[in-house]
Amino acid sequence: MIKQYIVALLVLSALTAEKDYTDLVKMLKAKIEDPKGIFRHSAYDRLAYISDTYGPRMWGSNTLETVISTMAGMAKDEGFDNIRLEPVKNFTKWVRGKESLTLFSPRPTPQKLELIGLGMSISGKVKADAIVFRSFDEL
Repeated sequence: MIKQYIVALLVLSALTAEKDYTDLVKMLKAKIEDPKGIFRHSAYDRLAYISDTYGPRMWGSNTLETVISTMAGMAKDEGFDNIRLEPVKNFTKWVRGKESLTLFSPRPTPQKLELIGLGMSISGKVKADAIVFRSFDEL
């Protein structure tokens, strides 16, 4: 009975033990950091390409779906062979609201300012003082 219990514990621990990826992570990090390697700056370059080419990728947008397909294609081109795109169910599509920002003071006439908001974060009109920082150090 004890032998069966020990065997069961060994099998259970082998099934639940986490694999040690330390050496793999170190190897990947070294390849990415190699100044003459093919992976140098590749993640940044891909991010720049996606950002510059497609712009904002809001949740639930057609642009996001296009970017996801493009990135899957990039991964396949790099030789990854287990790429799967799975549908995401039960999400709320994010829609940008009609945010606006107007500066009332110190100018004599109100001035509309460009703004990118989080969309519907705050409802109604908000009036607040603004603090101006002229440099990062001043902040």
